[in-house]
Amino acid sequence: MSSIRSLAFLALALTVACAKPNEAAAVGSTEPKKPAQKAATQSTPPTTDLVTVRDPVENAYTLGMPKGWHNRTYSARVFDIHSMVTTSVSPDGSVLLYSGDPSIPQYWNPAAATPVHYDMARVHPRMKIEPFVPATNYFPDYVKRKFGKLPDFKLVSTEADAQAEQKLRKKFADVGLRMEPTVVNISFRYTDGGKPMNALLIGTSTDSGPFWMATVTGIATSGDPKQYLPMIEAMGRTHQMNPDWQAEQNRKHQERMAQIQDFGRQMTAQHQQNMAAIQQSAQRHQQRMQAIWAQGDASMKSYYDRMASGDAQHRNFLNYINEENTVVGANGKTFQVDNSYQRYFMHKQNRTYVGGDMRMELDTLRRLGLNPDDYEEVKLQQ
Repeated sequence: MSSIRSLAFLALALTVACAKPNEAAAVGSTEPKKPAQKAATQSTPPTTDLVTVRDPVENAYTLGMPKGWHNRTYSARVFDIHSMVTTSVSPDGSVLLYSGDPSIPQYWNPAAATPVHYDMARVHPRMKIEPFVPATNYFPDYVKRKFGKLPDFKLVSTEADAQAEQKLRKKFADVGLRMEPTVVNISFRYTDGGKPMNALLIGTSTDSGPFWMATVTGIATSGDPKQYLPMIEAMGRTHQMNPDWQAEQNRKHQERMAQIQDFGRQMTAQHQQNMAAIQQSAQRHQQRMQAIWAQGDASMKSYYDRMASGDAQHRNFLNYINEENTVVGANGKTFQVDNSYQRYFMHKQNRTYVGGDMRMELDTLRRLGLNPDDYEEVKLQQ
């Protein structure tokens, strides 16, 4: 499992580096748009003026992100499966860059799966045992499922990228890995606040034999997404893993395997089944958010200031990427929560929350060992 984690980081970084810069405008160009283009397509130009941002959750890596943009990058973890998620929104809201998706599982090929793998997959929300699926087959359904509810969503094109596959295969070989990548570029459109938006998603599905993984990077903008490919490539080149973190992950591997086994035993107890499962995702999300708030990074603060405003651009898109919902309390203040639930109850003092299905009530909190008087229901923002 630890090898999957390391390879997933490598695959994402290399996929970004194998984008098609020859098809995009020069990075940092301030040349005006062609006269044939309408003013409505004007968007913030690309930049290579980057600032180093540290993963605030686990200190697993550092990444160069555009200076002055609304940046967010963090580690997302479920047991031993670790992901890097990054979003960056331009100051005027015309451009959104993103990479990683905490909802994408990691896969074992059935031919390589043992009974232990099947037992783990039964209780692990991000471990699946399925045959390899090439990127051209995997990501069209992914895009529809992930972004299909955006206003005026329309899938425009799906194209295999043989050139990127060849480059990526060579980069894997250069570091001693025999892996077979497939790459697809998917274009789609939607509207955000009535403004037409163009999106480009670069999806990679990589087969290593025993296991395989899917990674994603993308751009959404009111202009041409391709002009930001060199910018994403420049960001990818700055990615640095923390060697101390990597060593610590190897040490903790057995500890997390025991955690999975304990959770599996807990899930078999009928009385505890619902209460144990229902809060797992919320707890992981809150731990991550506490680490982000504790870092106090200015770019993170600007990100949450945008999300707290009533007219935040890209709100739905960002929520889909980060697997979050936006909820609003009785005082009109908004909060970001995990998207696993239908109803949410927020602590009145410390911003922690619990969630459940439509049958959950304040009185349910007593069965979780909580005082209902300390909580208020917060509503999903429409």
